[in-house]
Amino acid sequence: MTSRARLAMALACTALLVVPVLATYAGDKPLADAFTCEGKCGYSFSTGNSTYSGTIYPGDRYAVSFAPGIPEDAVVKYQRYYVYWAWSRRDQQTVYPEISIVPGPGTGTVPVRETRYTDNKGFSSPSDFYSGVDTFSGEHIIPGAGPVAVMVENSGEGNSTFVIQGIGLLTVYGSASSPEGLVIAKEGCDMLYNSYGITPDMATSSLDFGQEIDTKRIESATLHLIAPSGGYTRSDVIRKNALQFNYRQGSALPELFSVIIGLVFPGANGKEWVDIFDSDAQRQIGTEVRDVTAFLAPRGNTAAVQDRGDYLLLTNAILHVRYQ
Repeated sequence: MTSRARLAMALACTALLVVPVLATYAGDKPLADAFTCEGKCGYSFSTGNSTYSGTIYPGDRYAVSFAPGIPEDAVVKYQRYYVYWAWSRRDQQTVYPEISIVPGPGTGTVPVRETRYTDNKGFSSPSDFYSGVDTFSGEHIIPGAGPVAVMVENSGEGNSTFVIQGIGLLTVYGSASSPEGLVIAKEGCDMLYNSYGITPDMATSSLDFGQEIDTKRIESATLHLIAPSGGYTRSDVIRKNALQFNYRQGSALPELFSVIIGLVFPGANGKEWVDIFDSDAQRQIGTEVRDVTAFLAPRGNTAAVQDRGDYLLLTNAILHVRYQ
């Protein structure tokens, strides 16, 4: 074998090792548009009394109770239950979980599975098990009806197990008492981790909001993010993650001019926040709500969630714009 042939073979083997990694811990699964409401709209998102389940064996159940915060005159337009699961396996074999959901008090009919989003490391490892989120739709919540509860069961066979990090409930509604505005909900599962050769720039999940916004009428705007495991790490990592909104890093202008522009036009270069998400060993659904009013553009708004050593699954993003 010639030296050139040996080099080609070595490069091919290297590619086989690297490509699967790049397809997983990197931000390669951007969240999908789930629902948009324009007009007198609002939303509620809650993880109720969710806590980390520990290992769920076949026949085991896990329940969460919610107190949805929607106004009395609300008309539900979109509603989803999100079951956030991880470490799905049969012994040491990677398998997809068999998850069934049964109604609790106040939910009415049995929720129906809509979509499953998954991600995993993608390279050979003793712990390369699937993680993901299952979405379910059910009978719409009745305003003022009180708490609702859902129960999840492992309907798999044999030694099939998984863990649940929590369950979320999203309700987007129209309401005559709500201000005019816009609610954009995205969902999915993008596993991000700045490790195993994945740089922070690679471990970044981008969010594009293409809807036009009347910036002259804005009263306020928030970006609400949900990320299982986000913010929870056993190591003391400083600046372990970041959120960027319409962020423009660097400038061709002299530094003094950039500072002056930033003072006169505070939102001109967007914004970056670090060490976002709030979670711990028991409450493993990381959440973050940020005021983005000053940084909104009339169109082409973008956000990015970046891992810098935290490890997280970005699953939901909700942009809520309120007009005067």
